[in-house]
Amino acid sequence: MPNLVSWLTIREVFDLLLVAGGIYFILFFIKQSRSYVLAYAVGFFTAIIFIVWVFDLSLARQLLQIFGTLFLFVFVVVFQRELRQFFDWVFISTRRLTSPRAPALSAQASFSLVKAIQEMAQKKIGALLILPGELPLEGVVEGGFNLDGRISLPLLLSIFDVTSPGHDGAIIIDNNRVRKFGVHLPLAENYSGLNRTGTRHRAGVGVTEKSDALAIIVSQERGEISVAEHGQLEKIDEPHLLEERISQFVNKAQEQNSPNFWQVLLLRNWRLEVLALILAIILRLVV
Repeated sequence: MPNLVSWLTIREVFDLLLVAGGIYFILFFIKQSRSYVLAYAVGFFTAIIFIVWVFDLSLARQLLQIFGTLFLFVFVVVFQRELRQFFDWVFISTRRLTSPRAPALSAQASFSLVKAIQEMAQKKIGALLILPGELPLEGVVEGGFNLDGRISLPLLLSIFDVTSPGHDGAIIIDNNRVRKFGVHLPLAENYSGLNRTGTRHRAGVGVTEKSDALAIIVSQERGEISVAEHGQLEKIDEPHLLEERISQFVNKAQEQNSPNFWQVLLLRNWRLEVLALILAIILRLVV
């Protein structure tokens, strides 16, 4: 203990906090992007470096310098989408501190949207509609056709008509407009509870696993309406429940005190902060 206290100078404390901050940022990225395979890779690579350092393996050290650069390159390539989404979140949260986000739907547009969804459910027209949250969808969705059309019943029915070239895809609704249609979405990675659903439902859940969007799905076989958010699928039995979910989502996106990147980073993950500090102390004692 005296030896432990002796090196706790201001310089050592700053060094410790700097290392803990780096560890915490890595853990935070892994948690937010759900790239848990990265945690195993980092742990394995750290263990190899520790063994090389302890036993003073000169050949392995030289090889690590080469493979360390290769590991960084592979990391950027493999996790390109997660990195882009993560830093988009940082950028948007910073920009949102000075300028609020424009509303995704007005009351009139929301009413027209709900009415169209109800009619598609009655006629058993399969549909998939996406309302973006704070995070941009460019790095998550693929393909599609630009439209920028006003939300209306005829427009939505024509898009999801079986003769339409984009009826199997999704539409992106933002700022009271149908921005794109025929968009391809990632399928859900967590299939728990989705065994009896089709590709449309898995795609709706998949986009909410990788973003903070809201997905509305109309089943072509059963005419049922479901919503997906944060990777969870929920069946909607009553029309007013759909209106409430859409209203809650839009209002949450407009709240200035809703959690952004900096709030989540600094205030919402104290367990990760403690873990990062403990790991930094362990590394300092070992070194």
